[in-house]
Amino acid sequence: MSNVSYHISNLLEKMTSTDKDFRFMATNDLMLELQKDSIKLDEDSERKVVTMLLKLLEDKNGEVQNLAVKCLAPLVSKVKEPQVETMVDTLCSNMVSDKEQLRDISSMGLKTVIAELPLSSSGLNLTASVCKKITSQLIGAMGKQEDVSVQLEALDILSDMLGRLSGALVGFHSSLLSSLLPQLTSPRMAVRKRSILALSHLVPCCSPALFSQLTEHLLTELAKGPPTSVTRTYIQCLATISRQGGHRVGEHLE
Repeated sequence: MSNVSYHISNLLEKMTSTDKDFRFMATNDLMLELQKDSIKLDEDSERKVVTMLLKLLEDKNGEVQNLAVKCLAPLVSKVKEPQVETMVDTLCSNMVSDKEQLRDISSMGLKTVIAELPLSSSGLNLTASVCKKITSQLIGAMGKQEDVSVQLEALDILSDMLGRLSGALVGFHSSLLSSLLPQLTSPRMAVRKRSILALSHLVPCCSPALFSQLTEHLLTELAKGPPTSVTRTYIQCLATISRQGGHRVGEHLE
């Protein structure tokens, strides 16, 4: 066992301590190790570190939970693709958990991972495959009408993804549009507002055909008759995508 593996192994053992201070200090030490450019984890260490940090997201101590989330950022670039996918799978599953605190900490974790996904051409395969996993799960979470907090978190994370990685999500633009449009009629104003924000991030990178589909949908809904509570939402959405879409909007307005 190399010195690094031995040291990491010791830290992981301390993270299982019944003493929250031991768990906190060990997690903090792990974060400092992961932030070193020189650190190289072997496959076994990668797996054990990821498993432990995901477990600590459910720690009884909030400070330990928050540190575990912070560890995910440097970890993304230190582990291989299968481990990043394991992180994302678990975080997405936790997003629809019955435990509110686990949902909150896991959505923070997902945002942390998304912010670290590589934009360089060498890292695009990882980014695309992770985005694929997250997107399909978020679309499912958006449909959870009975739990508005899950919907709001899903829309929030989706906006983050589209804002930073819209190019890597081109293959999902159509299904995302289909999932976002119904949210504009949600009885919850907060859901409608976040849906508009997500659509505004989709517009700059989407195809002309998809942009037309979105614009025509909004104009058709607005032409349907007497104003309703949703009419204002459609107007706001049209105004927002007009700012993002620039010259493309002119083709649809007379």
